[in-house]
Amino acid sequence: MKPTHKVMTKLKKIWMRFALRGVTYRDKYKKLNRLYLIGNPWRLDSPGEQYRFAETNRLIAENFGRVGSLLEIGCGEGHQSLCLLNVCDRLIGLDVSIRAVERARKKCPSGEFLVGSLFSNVADTNALFDLVVACEVLYYMSDVSASLRRMQVLGRNCLVTYWDGVMKDLDPLVLSLPGVVSKIIKFQNTRWRVAWWPGLQS
Repeated sequence: MKPTHKVMTKLKKIWMRFALRGVTYRDKYKKLNRLYLIGNPWRLDSPGEQYRFAETNRLIAENFGRVGSLLEIGCGEGHQSLCLLNVCDRLIGLDVSIRAVERARKKCPSGEFLVGSLFSNVADTNALFDLVVACEVLYYMSDVSASLRRMQVLGRNCLVTYWDGVMKDLDPLVLSLPGVVSKIIKFQNTRWRVAWWPGLQS
């Protein structure tokens, strides 16, 4: 007998709690790759996440216009990548999980997807990216300040999103960046901060 949607959702929640134990603010790449033993572990097809995708796109379009090249840090299986393609000419997705990247390549064939971290050589190019985004991934990095600086080196502009449960940790680091602008977006009871700022060579 095939499990119901409700049962599958509950099983995914249990798996997430197990797989993400001890991952916050640590570079636990093997654990993050193991997370993708199941498909769509973050449930990014939910109405709340779809709202976040749309609002992120809206803010990118309003503040940067159409972007030439966009680097998406922590692209996962390519759910948000599909939306980001609507605001850029070229999308390069980067994730530490080989499983996630393989799925992103199938889901979003017009994007380019690479396996690696923000600090790996695969993120380096001869030219700056017009925009570097890191949506809902800062709290899986061991050194957030260094990660924000690295984004500034790679991009003419940078943008991050993170949910309200980590604002007390991340706001002091993000909101102190030179030239930063931020906005709170909200869907039902969940809030996210969207923040953007110029890169070092903008």
